[in-house]
Amino acid sequence: MRASELLGEAERARLAGVIREVERTTGGEIVVAVASACDEYGSAGWRLGAALAALGFLGLGLFAPPLPWLAYLAAQAALLLLGHALARVDAVRRALVDESLVEARVAERARRAFAEHGLARTRGRTGILIFVALFERRVVVLADEGIHRALSPQESWTEVVERATSGLHSGVAGVGLESAVRRCGEILARHLPSEVANPDELPNAVVIED
Repeated sequence: MRASELLGEAERARLAGVIREVERTTGGEIVVAVASACDEYGSAGWRLGAALAALGFLGLGLFAPPLPWLAYLAAQAALLLLGHALARVDAVRRALVDESLVEARVAERARRAFAEHGLARTRGRTGILIFVALFERRVVVLADEGIHRALSPQESWTEVVERATSGLHSGVAGVGLESAVRRCGEILARHLPSEVANPDELPNAVVIED
């Protein structure tokens, strides 16, 4: 699924309204960004294709009668292409990608989104990003230094992540993200309440990164 397909127009508008409502209670500036994938993971297709080609060559050598060398070459080429085709299926490619690589790519893309969408440029350094990586099935919360200073060391964004992830896995992404934003707002309002002058510094619309 592409990021642009996750939420309908009505769901995006409702989520933007929730962000606007929550930001009235806190000095924090919340941005929700959804990315289709954090990497192409192109090596997955090569690795699967190479494995299938090797197994095919071994199978032909063990169980088939002697064949012209062109037949072996053609079979390996066909299996290599088959591996690439199978790796285009999200579930297959996801199974082929190492977890440590996924974590690294998601963290890298989230940090880039944080910078690109202005979260480090708020006047009180109070930007907070809820980043959703669809292919990787990950949700990351990144907060700027102004929020880190205000929160206690024991405070965690775990529940925010869990609410968003639960909605994604249950097929109600909009509901999950709304719940995550509200929980984020509760935490921020407790430690970083709204001031008299509380301008809306960042757009409230959901950021889509196809």
